Amino acid sequence: MTLPLIGPDQDFALWAVLIALAGFGFWCERFPWGRKYSGVMLLMTAAIVLANLKIIPTSAPAYDVVWDYLVPIAIPLLLFQADLKRIVRESGPTLIAFIIGSAAVVAGTFIGVSLLNLGTNEAELAGIFTGTYIGGSLNFAAVAEASGMQDGSMLAAAVAADNVVTNLHFLLIILLPGVAWMARMYPTHHMDNAEQLSAGYQVSVHRIADLDIAGLLAALALAFLLAALGKLLADVSGVPQFAILVTTALTLIVATFLPRQIAKLTGYGEAGNVLMFIFLASVGATADVWQLIDIGPVLFVFAAIIIIVHLSILFSLGKVLKLDLAELAMASAVCIGGPSSAAAIASAKGWRDLLIPGVLAGSFGYAIGSFIGVTVVEWLR
Repeated sequence: MTLPLIGPDQDFALWAVLIALAGFGFWCERFPWGRKYSGVMLLMTAAIVLANLKIIPTSAPAYDVVWDYLVPIAIPLLLFQADLKRIVRESGPTLIAFIIGSAAVVAGTFIGVSLLNLGTNEAELAGIFTGTYIGGSLNFAAVAEASGMQDGSMLAAAVAADNVVTNLHFLLIILLPGVAWMARMYPTHHMDNAEQLSAGYQVSVHRIADLDIAGLLAALALAFLLAALGKLLADVSGVPQFAILVTTALTLIVATFLPRQIAKLTGYGEAGNVLMFIFLASVGATADVWQLIDIGPVLFVFAAIIIIVHLSILFSLGKVLKLDLAELAMASAVCIGGPSSAAAIASAKGWRDLLIPGVLAGSFGYAIGSFIGVTVVEWLR
């Protein structure tokens, strides 16, 4: 058996590689081609190549540290924006469409499970896809952690299927409002009043205009505190495996009832994204390329079934409820692609007045995705 160039006990070298891979992902997204193919997919591909060329190991204590420490800290950092009172108050019909879309994701997941054989990890995969298609990458990580799913090849295949199908879905969402017969079936107030957005509304290239170091450190300290309390309460309650969900609940309480204090923090979203990119690099590093090729196709079909059911139910009920076509499209975009999709679709279509409702609805997905995903896991087990 060939030993990797960097051994599993060479912690500093492995951390250098993981952080460099995360940086590579962010760097890629500065360019149109990087955003097109997704920095996440590119960094994971690089990690898979390094692992399967025996440059880095497929198993190492450093990867366990990512699961045990980085993921629980990333969750609060990415949820500090999820003020539930503001979401309900300001997101309006877009939130109603989002809730319908989320329920449709759950329906699509169960239909997919009934049609396909996902193997021994069926429940975990169903929960992970549910979480990520209601929220985003943070919910992917949280459900995987809570369900004990750490099979690198399976997770890498799930990320690959998620990214490809999500990109195809986004292209469809961009095109649908321009289809004449679709526009005739729904109200089109937002489309009729569309205007070109300024460059400031373009997709983020991961820069922080005004970073207060004290505010960033306060955010990190609060994230560690919430993670510690989440673990303590989960242990005391006899459900240590759900520590990540308790941490999520505590963070939502803080974000909802202490918004003024949270507003004083800075850089927490970017810090959370850095940790998530490192997490995804570690997932890619533990993947066996041959196993990934073997299990990948069925997960692409599974993801496609979820999206098809999601779109069918959302647009059918949206017609019955007379929801605006742009609101339905925005809700679908942020449901499947996360809050960052709001800026992309608002910019592409000129829906300035849907930008904030879209971001808020996507943040609501971050808030509920992990709970719904874990519920699906427990239901199917």
